[in-house]
Amino acid sequence: MKYLLLTACLALATNVVVAADQKPAEVDAPLPEGWPEPTQPGVIEVKEIPAYRSAIATTEGDANRADSKLFWQLFTHIKVNQIAMTAPVISTYPTDEEADRPARMEFLYRRLSQGEAGDGVGAVRVEDHPAETVVTLGIQGGVEQNIYEDGIAKLRAWLKDHPQWEATGTPRRLGYHGPMTPKAQRLWEVQIPIKPLKSEAK
Repeated sequence: MKYLLLTACLALATNVVVAADQKPAEVDAPLPEGWPEPTQPGVIEVKEIPAYRSAIATTEGDANRADSKLFWQLFTHIKVNQIAMTAPVISTYPTDEEADRPARMEFLYRRLSQGEAGDGVGAVRVEDHPAETVVTLGIQGGVEQNIYEDGIAKLRAWLKDHPQWEATGTPRRLGYHGPMTPKAQRLWEVQIPIKPLKSEAK
């Protein structure tokens, strides 16, 4: 079932040259309730992420090996609990400043009332997350580590140009398509959680 294999492409992503007239494919699986539509390729925008529930797995190691290991842990969890796949899949990797931080992957539940927070299958945890604001860059094609890091750099440059906002969390990658979607048509996002800076009293 292609929804259940949505994130297998995370471990296989490569550089892809996208034709100027080639549009990204429709999202492979339903979005969680209230989740905003994907950001279009090359666009940077601020958007609101609603409160959501997700199954989370973490591991040490580089991104490629981590993706494969985390995918199968989460796949087992949703299969055992009969949780339908959604998009996007969220992946968070340690930055240079957080070298000891483990890699993390999330499968999002369709709604907050689905399942329950707490221990999942194996080492998987199910957690609830509050609503937040993010700045997002849309990317089409493949997302190798260098493309991911370039996306983070672009968002950080955007934050420097928009000092009314400040980062509040770790950058993350969101994937909306699986291996059955042609690689050149896959849609991704790089996000950084942000919050508005309070204006100084005059």
